[in-house]
Amino acid sequence: MATSTVLVQFGGASGLALGDPMLASGDPSWQVLVASLWLFVAALASSAGGGYIAGRMRSRWSDAAKSEVEFRDGVHGLSVWAVSTLAVAAFAAITAALAAAGVDPAATAAEVPTNVAEYTRTITVVYGFATGAAAALGAGAAWWFASLGGSHRDEGTDVHLLTPGFLRVSR
Repeated sequence: MATSTVLVQFGGASGLALGDPMLASGDPSWQVLVASLWLFVAALASSAGGGYIAGRMRSRWSDAAKSEVEFRDGVHGLSVWAVSTLAVAAFAAITAALAAAGVDPAATAAEVPTNVAEYTRTITVVYGFATGAAAALGAGAAWWFASLGGSHRDEGTDVHLLTPGFLRVSR
């Protein structure tokens, strides 16, 4: 969840949240597609990272067959994905409920022009599809990267080779 939050904040800070969702011609802007793709990338990257850590940190049972070890690593990655997805969904639901509290739908519906309401529906569908597809593919990424992390654990792969020297702990 932390990786996803940081990546979404980075996308927003880089201007994805500042774009105009509608073109002058009345069509949805390309920025809606770019922002949706960024949400997709953020969800996949965070699912993959969480899955890798789950697979790498799980202790291996020495008497289990290779296929059983891969399955258990994958289930641990899928568990991390599921808990994170449920936590984000709960946060989004609570935020939406708080935002809607005290709003009179009849009063606001009359004030919104029909073209803005139509664009809002279109943008909601695009974002909804991107986040739903990313969540579904994130499950696969979490499983695969958890299996990769487990194989790195079993092979004794040194991940310090990827860490910059100033961040390494001297031994």
